[in-house]
Amino acid sequence: MPVPSWTSNPLPLLRDAVLVAIVAIITFLGLCRWFGDYYRVPTGSMEPTLHGHPTVGDLVFVDKLASRSACHRHDLVVVGHPSDPTQQLVKRIGACGDDPDACWIDLRDGDVWLGPDRQRMQREQKDPIEARAQRVVWATAPSPVALVQSLLDLRDARMDAGAIELPPLDVGSEGARSMLREAACAQRRRSLQGRVVPEGCLGTARAVDSGYVLATGGLDGVRDDKGVFDCGLELEVQQLPTGMLCTIDANGEALTFHWTPADGRVTLWRNGVDVESATLPAIASGAHRVEFGRLDDRAFLVIDGRADAMFCLARHADWPDGDRTSIRTAEPRTYLHVGALGTTSMRLGKVVVFRDLFAVRDRNFSSPGTQGDWPRFVPAGHWFLLGDNAFDSRDSRFFDAVPSSAYLGRPWFVIGPWPRQRWL
Repeated sequence: MPVPSWTSNPLPLLRDAVLVAIVAIITFLGLCRWFGDYYRVPTGSMEPTLHGHPTVGDLVFVDKLASRSACHRHDLVVVGHPSDPTQQLVKRIGACGDDPDACWIDLRDGDVWLGPDRQRMQREQKDPIEARAQRVVWATAPSPVALVQSLLDLRDARMDAGAIELPPLDVGSEGARSMLREAACAQRRRSLQGRVVPEGCLGTARAVDSGYVLATGGLDGVRDDKGVFDCGLELEVQQLPTGMLCTIDANGEALTFHWTPADGRVTLWRNGVDVESATLPAIASGAHRVEFGRLDDRAFLVIDGRADAMFCLARHADWPDGDRTSIRTAEPRTYLHVGALGTTSMRLGKVVVFRDLFAVRDRNFSSPGTQGDWPRFVPAGHWFLLGDNAFDSRDSRFFDAVPSSAYLGRPWFVIGPWPRQRWL
């Protein structure tokens, strides 16, 4: 007796397929409604953290189960648009109205200032380790992008099997003091026609500005009209030298960390003069991550991202006021460079120049916002939201603080396009 073929009675199979499809659709919609959803970043307001484009922008998975009460300053959140209920926004929390000590916000010198009232505003000072997620990449090496290479001065380094080898300076520590002092003086005189990195060092070929490397890897965001103070170098060190000189050369002063890994001794020079010292854990040979820079008016050196191997120093009150005034009133011009001391070359797998998020009151210089309305008060139950791309973001600087009840979820993962997949 022949076995009946499904073609003889396709209705049951068709019915089952339809039921499976309906269940799948309902399940998907339920997951999107209650657990998570995806969001296409439509604009460049969060560059370079998130790449925005109406059709090929980052596709972000939004965790709807993340608690609103667990959101704090610096967290990324997705909220409903305050004036258009059909739109959503992804921004970073700049201030929370529920924090009585930081319910007023101001934006000065690229930094966020917070306080309990407009008379008691203080610059927010972030922890260099915890703030790594907010770093903006300005340049990297090795890199195939020619323009990035033009931002870095590697002429005294050698490329060896994909690594960067920097020979030690042919001067001792005292000679290095004099060399760095002379280099800092030349930059304060703005003698920038020639080389700005001291001979034998590697670093930035020009002052670090508010530009960035796009999430797509391009450099469309590199600007040259707004210098920054809060920036630094991250070094993937494959071979440590006997000593390292890590310098932040900005208006009015050059701050240099003189670090000897074997004994952990760190001395901070200011224009070649000792101003502070500390002892970090001794570091054995091998691969290590060395980071240094300036963040929120403090200089820092961090080894391997360890809190017990961090030297962070705020500005001393007894440093000359003239230099302090010049630093905060002149246009920022910050250069970063590193050199090796001793008899062993320094071998680097990667060099990354980074800067902190840059905060300005106005969206751009050709379209200024309302003057005279800063600092801003953030009411209880509200968030003051900022876009990472301060020069092209419509955020709370324009539509003021947003009720936290507009919260929809936390961006968790970039799920596409696939070359840009990454955790947030």
